[in-house]
Amino acid sequence: NTRCVDLPDSRGAAAFLSRAPAAMPTLHAFDVLESAPDWERCPFLVIFGDELFLRRQMIDAVRGHAERASGLPASLVDGDAAGWADVMDEVSTRSLFADDSRRFAIVDPADKFVSAHRERLEDQVRLTEAQGCLVLVVGAWASNTRLYKAVDQSALQIDCRLPNRGSGKQIDELRVRDWIVGWAQRRHALAIAPDAALELFETTGHALGMIDQDLAKLSLLGGTERKVDLDTVRRVIGGWRQKTVWDIIDAALDGETAEALSQLDHLLASGEAAIAIFAQISFVLRRYASVADRLARNGRTRQRESIGDALLACGFKDWPKGTLKGAERRLGRLGKGRATILHRWLIETDVALKGTHAAPDRARFALERLFLRLGAATTT
Repeated sequence: NTRCVDLPDSRGAAAFLSRAPAAMPTLHAFDVLESAPDWERCPFLVIFGDELFLRRQMIDAVRGHAERASGLPASLVDGDAAGWADVMDEVSTRSLFADDSRRFAIVDPADKFVSAHRERLEDQVRLTEAQGCLVLVVGAWASNTRLYKAVDQSALQIDCRLPNRGSGKQIDELRVRDWIVGWAQRRHALAIAPDAALELFETTGHALGMIDQDLAKLSLLGGTERKVDLDTVRRVIGGWRQKTVWDIIDAALDGETAEALSQLDHLLASGEAAIAIFAQISFVLRRYASVADRLARNGRTRQRESIGDALLACGFKDWPKGTLKGAERRLGRLGKGRATILHRWLIETDVALKGTHAAPDRARFALERLFLRLGAATTT
């Protein structure tokens, strides 16, 4: 069952909207979770980004407001199947019981719908006096399109990606850390130390949904003071799960595919979501891919660097002793051909888990295919 979220009403995002109803800014989901905008002032809303947990929180927030304002739920529309007329009927239909409240129609997923009706949507954005609010939930949302710019100037869009530092592509870990600390306090009444929050972020492979689940577990173990420090996170969260994920990766790269699949089965059976498992796996495999890219670049520039030094430069550590030698051996077994396309395999798996293989029974197949590729002796 989906839980509707009641976001706090304060200044911040809401102040932006009240001051400039005709020019609403693009907000990050972190800001919205801390300070809810005035949803009634939103005739057009886009929720975009690849962080599924944040997208779900935003959808629940809109649904929660709709139910509180009118006593009726927001309309949920399947964007893969609905036509333009179907969606517009949901947006324009006025409730018989709550005439002063907006009617919210949530199109999820809306990627296909946007592609089919982009020009109509550009016109719809300008209808600031619309009776209802059209909510589009998309994964990809290119900032160089007319539709993006129109929404950014005269409607509201919420970014559901992990925040980056400035205009770069590196994750702003300090901002994520601060959000985890605040979220733990607001949602779980838990006081987590900043270094413990950062450790939790790294341990889970940057999966916010799993972080929320782990915070719920930690809230049961926080004692009467409900405080969590770094040692607690390492002991409770970073124990068996992190060891199992490393075991899976090591087994797959060592060619022990059957063992890797068996370990995966145990994780899935314990209730871990496939997308969360992949987040942790890809976090490690991206380091292998980075080493391969670094060595290939060194070869082109004729710069000499040992594999061990390249591993250290890309985040590997020789702890426990011998870990670095093991990683070097596995990289050698993977081979130059497969190591240089590892990034592509990870992207393909990520896209599958968020699209064609999003269902739990199909998600297993996407992960198993990745392990078969890692364990195979060929370069395909």
